[in-house]
Amino acid sequence: MFYLLLALGLKYEFATSKHQQLIGWFNKNFILTGKINRKYGKMLRKEYQYRIKGDYEPIVNFDEETVKGMFADMKEFISTLPTILRGPLPNI
Repeated sequence: MFYLLLALGLKYEFATSKHQQLIGWFNKNFILTGKINRKYGKMLRKEYQYRIKGDYEPIVNFDEETVKGMFADMKEFISTLPTILRGPLPNI
């Protein structure tokens, strides 16, 4: 999901290596303006929290239901965002 957002950022001449900065840019320019459904902003926030937990906590065990939910979110997100990447540049 992060790399798809990076590609979107590059399309709009925005580049960063920081997850939070990229998510903030996405929320400001696409979620808060109504160009993309708010559920994708919530989805990103939730998945980012899982990423932080997985990367920085010493021992993490995600149950099967959580992993299946993360996978479903990822599939939905990556099936939706390419339409924006291919489309014309909206004003941001």
